[in-house]
Amino acid sequence: MVLENKSDLKFIIFDLDGTLVDSKFDLTDSVNFVREQYGFNPLPIDEVASYLGSGITALVKAVLSELKNEEFDTAVKKFKDNYVQHLTDKTRAYNGVTDMLSSISQPKVLLSNKDERFSKQILETLGLSKYFTEIYGGDSFKEKKPNPLPVFEIMKKFSLKKEEVLMIGDGTNDILVGKNAGIKTIGVLYGYSSLEQVKELAPDFIAKDTNEIIKIIKNW
Repeated sequence: MVLENKSDLKFIIFDLDGTLVDSKFDLTDSVNFVREQYGFNPLPIDEVASYLGSGITALVKAVLSELKNEEFDTAVKKFKDNYVQHLTDKTRAYNGVTDMLSSISQPKVLLSNKDERFSKQILETLGLSKYFTEIYGGDSFKEKKPNPLPVFEIMKKFSLKKEEVLMIGDGTNDILVGKNAGIKTIGVLYGYSSLEQVKELAPDFIAKDTNEIIKIIKNW
């Protein structure tokens, strides 16, 4: 697919979980560790995966909704303390991700709603950090996806226009942050959202795998 109003693509923003790496197994293990601390039964992987994309605090609230408000801060700390020790026990890059990143010539940044330190450590351990100019997390800016502020801050830092930037992600927050910021978006189908969910978000492009992402960018 080629854009009708063609402009140079100068910069690409990638999501992390469900886009570059499959982290649902390690996240589920930490979720169930914390649930066990409070006497709750474990949750299945697919259910935990359905809660991903809005950051760790939102995840803990979703999987421990039975807790009292005053208990959440402690629960989040318990989760992070456990998760930091198991960030890449089972987390792996999706098939083709390394080849995709190495073949894309445009500068790339990572924008996740996961804490910046976790995002950096995962990319570093998996050998992917070298492909990114910057790595940002949900605590890198005053707001997180889908609020457009992180994208605006990135565009400001790198002196970019909206038509020069592309957002790539698998989830609601990824597509919405692109739309809210007025930039083009690619919704990927191999992550944590179904075809129906991605179509409903109406990204500019839909990619079933990393090869399709490469084709979209090369045909820009």
